[in-house]
Amino acid sequence: MFSRLLGAMNALGTVWIFLLMVLINADILGRELFSAPVRGTTELLSLSIVGIVFLQLGHTLMVGRMTRSDMVIENLLTLRPRIGRGLQGLFNLLGVLFLAVIFWGSIAPFKEAIEIGEYVGAAGDFTAPTWPIRLLILIGSAATGLQYLVMAWQDFRFVATGDK
Repeated sequence: MFSRLLGAMNALGTVWIFLLMVLINADILGRELFSAPVRGTTELLSLSIVGIVFLQLGHTLMVGRMTRSDMVIENLLTLRPRIGRGLQGLFNLLGVLFLAVIFWGSIAPFKEAIEIGEYVGAAGDFTAPTWPIRLLILIGSAATGLQYLVMAWQDFRFVATGDK
């Protein structure tokens, strides 16, 4: 069930990327052909990058595509699986801690964005609220933290029982 949620978040991020490509092309064509760019393209792009990253982060971790240097851990997983999985479990617990810090640190900016009506852009030209992206940061960091927790549990279960 949780993996399906991460997959749906990833798919939403992918659709968002496609829509951004359409927006960028419309902006370029509008600029070149009609001397009329699409208003707010720059602002939407800057907000979208953050939103997409946090939407896709948990799925990236789940499928093993998170960037990490695994030269040492791969050897340990092969030669000493229990030690390797124990070390990997500790790494995953650190991931939980790191994402908890991001989540905790993102609560106040999310609340503030709602309270003060924070937006990007120029009033009278184009504005977009920032709270939806701040909400995605909270959702994405919580989902990724939970995925790290699932992976840590799997690693420590292996260490304790030897079962995959």
